[in-house]
Amino acid sequence: MQRTLPTTPGARGRRHSGRRQGGRIIAAVLAIATSAAALIGLDAVPGSAEPAPPTRSASAVARSPRASVTVSTVTPTGTTTSTGPAVRTTLAVRNATSVRTPAVHAWLSLAAGSRRYTLGQVTVPSLAAGASTRVSAIHRTPRRAPVGRFSVLGCIGVYSAQDCRMSAATITTQRMTRDRPETGVMLDVARASYPVALIEEYIDLLADHGGRFLHLHLTDDQNVGIESDVLGQTVANADLHDGVYTSRVTGRPFLSVAQAHTISADAAERGITIVPEIDTPGHMAAAFALLEAKHGTAWVDRIRSGPNELDTSAPESLALASELTAEVTRTFPSSRTVHIGGDEWGGDVTADERVGWLNAMAAAVDDRAVWAWNDGIDRAAVTRLDPRIHVTYWSFDGDTEDPAERVERRQRRASARDLYAAGIDLLNYNSYYLYEVPSDLDPADSTYTVADLRRHWSLRTWDGDSGALLPAPMSGAAVAIWGEDLDDPPSDRLLHWSAPHVVAMIETAAR
Repeated sequence: MQRTLPTTPGARGRRHSGRRQGGRIIAAVLAIATSAAALIGLDAVPGSAEPAPPTRSASAVARSPRASVTVSTVTPTGTTTSTGPAVRTTLAVRNATSVRTPAVHAWLSLAAGSRRYTLGQVTVPSLAAGASTRVSAIHRTPRRAPVGRFSVLGCIGVYSAQDCRMSAATITTQRMTRDRPETGVMLDVARASYPVALIEEYIDLLADHGGRFLHLHLTDDQNVGIESDVLGQTVANADLHDGVYTSRVTGRPFLSVAQAHTISADAAERGITIVPEIDTPGHMAAAFALLEAKHGTAWVDRIRSGPNELDTSAPESLALASELTAEVTRTFPSSRTVHIGGDEWGGDVTADERVGWLNAMAAAVDDRAVWAWNDGIDRAAVTRLDPRIHVTYWSFDGDTEDPAERVERRQRRASARDLYAAGIDLLNYNSYYLYEVPSDLDPADSTYTVADLRRHWSLRTWDGDSGALLPAPMSGAAVAIWGEDLDDPPSDRLLHWSAPHVVAMIETAAR
């Protein structure tokens, strides 16, 4: 049911006007998700003078920890720390190759049946050829895990049941009070050019009212809002006016690395986590324009499926997406969380192929927490999703207006209930109560939105305004401010208009 606002409906709306169509049929993404070859690019086409897509050297491939370091045994024991019940886990790991491997991170999860609850990571040091070692770590028991007996699952590289190792011993969880919710704001800094000072004001707003994170949506079809050497968008080939860099290729503004470092440092000082998002494999039109200027159209044609989507069957696509994600973690050095996108893509892609891409991207991130939109996760593949992926859940059906498409998506896609039952960590981005697509900044819209949220929304609310509730609250939430209809650049008027909504969400989430 669509909300009727008391004034012109400019405050809230569907995130995007429609679903992209088409894209080549993807037949090989599962090979990408299970092979070290996924992390390299192919050589240039024979006889071509164009540069090859991003690659890793042959020696780097040989050293790939995702293909060579394996978990032999997992041994968990229950313990207690100053923050409450915890699990101490010892892993026996082995380098199965004839070369030294670099340090890598293993990820641990509680496991019972098809349910998975992420504990955290443990660092596996560099290992000589054929060497073995033991590593241990203590992690607090996830408060969202129900009371019961759990094994511990240890995984290195791309998540799969075949490549992970389950402990024979089990631990018993205890009933605990829930954590303080992870609440924040998402700013669409791709389609709207936020001044650094305004971004810092949102950081202050969150810090002053108990928020925890600022999610920056950095890329979309209209623009890449961040400096990127990988894409060829740098301050060296941009115009500078009044502190704003503008790409000479796209004609659109972007944040420089230096400006991002300033934002990152300010957020760290105020205790706010920056969550940078590079949205792949969809919404790549602006990135493709930059890559065409850097490498040529034929180069880009080898990695794209349609005008704005990566061909995820091409190993070069994962290499590019991984490189972009690694670059943005360097751009925001204080961040330990990265959002890999994953929304509105692959209409002709299978459930396993979509989850295969998400899992491969999570493995490429390696030592950081990983967030992704819910669109790419089908009900049939929920149990194959890497449990360390936190899902930002915005809509069951993408808010489509097409009745047939709505039915098809709801039959196929994982609901928040499906993900909750599998133990996947969820953050509430409900597109009805928490999305803003502001235009005229009418105060009446803001007033109505705040009152409606306080009356009807909670961290358990997941399917629009249908009244559907989860058995327990999600772990956090964000107000998402989309930029397609904003005045550019946004001003303090936007902050003053949206602040009551943000504060209401933080306060309501804490109930």
